[in-house]
Amino acid sequence: MSITLLRADQVRNLQGVDIQPHPQLNIIYGENASGKTSLLEAIHLLSTARSFRTHRIQHVIQHEKDKLTVFARLQNGPHAHQLGIERSRRKTEIRVDSETVQLTSVLTRHLPLQLITPQVSSLLEQGPKMRRRFLDWGVFHVKHDYLNNWRVFHRVLQQRNAALRQHQPNSQITAWNKALVDAATVITRCRQEYLSGLLPILQNYSQQLIQQQPELGYQQGWPEEEALEKVLSESLMRDRERGHTQYGPHRAELVFKFNGIPAQEVLSRGQTKLFISAMQLAQVSHLARETGTQCVIMIDDLAAELDRNKRKALLDLLLGTRAQVFITLTEPGLLDIDPAQGHKMFHVEQGQVVDRMA
Repeated sequence: MSITLLRADQVRNLQGVDIQPHPQLNIIYGENASGKTSLLEAIHLLSTARSFRTHRIQHVIQHEKDKLTVFARLQNGPHAHQLGIERSRRKTEIRVDSETVQLTSVLTRHLPLQLITPQVSSLLEQGPKMRRRFLDWGVFHVKHDYLNNWRVFHRVLQQRNAALRQHQPNSQITAWNKALVDAATVITRCRQEYLSGLLPILQNYSQQLIQQQPELGYQQGWPEEEALEKVLSESLMRDRERGHTQYGPHRAELVFKFNGIPAQEVLSRGQTKLFISAMQLAQVSHLARETGTQCVIMIDDLAAELDRNKRKALLDLLLGTRAQVFITLTEPGLLDIDPAQGHKMFHVEQGQVVDRMA
């Protein structure tokens, strides 16, 4: 799958963007604040309907404008699709193949996207929510019954938590337990199956990039040796005190270690960037192997914290996935590209994007 045409308007300082990316490698270069990252942001909007830089859409819409628009044509083997999104401060309109859709998950299935930014270390350094999000991205794309069970679980969880906060009788609270356990069981099974397939791929990429292989631990969100239904019953009084459900897959955690030590305690910043790149490359390769679906990979400021040899090693692995890749740089000379490698260069200046390979 690749983007064959991308149009964006009024995404921050971008105006009238109309480009035809290369199906493999696309280098986007320009000075800081020129609009390079905004171009990646436009693609991210088209995949998730959200920015990766802010939760406030008014900060993404160009100053004194009412809305932003992004449109793309995709080629997925013999199949072509069109995606479009228009976002104002009050309304989001999504169109897929000229039909209006309500669910952002439809966009995400059409345009699976992996993003690596200079803030990538937060995946290891921040709380478990970030790592659950990483895990759920992969399971969502590979296990097609996962999303419905995830939605059911969170809907039931909200109902149970509301009953706890409202101090309803025990019978009203425990009435939600069976549905919660049923959905939690499927979620946990899907996650564990996914991780068993992902780990050897991750270890291979990690070995190539940082010459170390990680150990991976998955903590399911309640004691391993106990049934969730029993745990929920025994923790009812504590749940009442806290006003929320303490156990379940919403409290799951991924733990990465090297020689028994948490990754965030032993990796340098450069190694952290490479290891998280290995994590995301593993997801891309696993998805392609399991479903035949290719991702789009975006790396904002690839050169940051990496020497020339590490940049080349990462680029080689990126191209080896056969995914479409977008990389931003302050200048194109920061990356050694084989002249025989098909690619395009796009120069960004004051929100204008120019194809330098045209």
